[in-house]
Amino acid sequence: MQETARIQSAVPGAHRKLRHVQPPPESVAALRVPSNAPSALPGRAGLLPGHESSLAGALTEKPIGCSAKEREILDVATMHFLEHGYRGASVNAMARSSGISKESIYRYFSSKRELLEAVIERELAQSYEKLRWRVAVPHSVDLRAALTTIATTVLCTLLTDRALALQRLVFEEAARSPAIGRRYHKVRFGRTYVALKQVFLSRAAASEFDVGALCRHFVAMLSWGVTLERDCAVRAAPTTAEAASLASATVADFMKAFLRPVP
Repeated sequence: MQETARIQSAVPGAHRKLRHVQPPPESVAALRVPSNAPSALPGRAGLLPGHESSLAGALTEKPIGCSAKEREILDVATMHFLEHGYRGASVNAMARSSGISKESIYRYFSSKRELLEAVIERELAQSYEKLRWRVAVPHSVDLRAALTTIATTVLCTLLTDRALALQRLVFEEAARSPAIGRRYHKVRFGRTYVALKQVFLSRAAASEFDVGALCRHFVAMLSWGVTLERDCAVRAAPTTAEAASLASATVADFMKAFLRPVP
């Protein structure tokens, strides 16, 4: 909750109530949504057929339940996978560095591949929990403040060293196990699309674009360039204040490009 307070304090207008403050013109017209538009975002459903791999059946949208020993093993495995990648990590090295016997590791996880799947599952579950409670934007804030709060949250969550290391690990394995990449995309980015869709539908805005297109363009404007800069070591992980400033500028550009003031 302290992190929520830091993000909200860095986002201008995050606690502003519509009945007290007149919203900007771009937030008061009705968003045009085709009457035959699907309820789900286009192209987001059915990403992960259940038979595609063991990971497909293993991953859920809830944090996994672990015993203390399983958590200890997963902590060690996460460190090794994120530092060395799947091919560079070894169960022998995990056992040596942690003092946990190989027999104990294999008692809980039958193979290195299963261990990797459990690591990714837990990381995604934890990431989803962070996003889930941080992007719960109150309905009392206007469109600009709501988008800025979500954008700040996404940048603070996705641009950490740990998040980027997980992304590189997933990318490395996705070519061999496509279900890993699909699941990562569905949880890591799909949840952001859902939050944005709710904001666009619940707060009035005038646009010639449907909700799905607005979500896709917003995420692209927000994350593509800055993620590339992080991957190429052009910039460091942003502080909350830096993320809020970047988010505010992106939201301003997005609203100029994709939303129009009421005549």
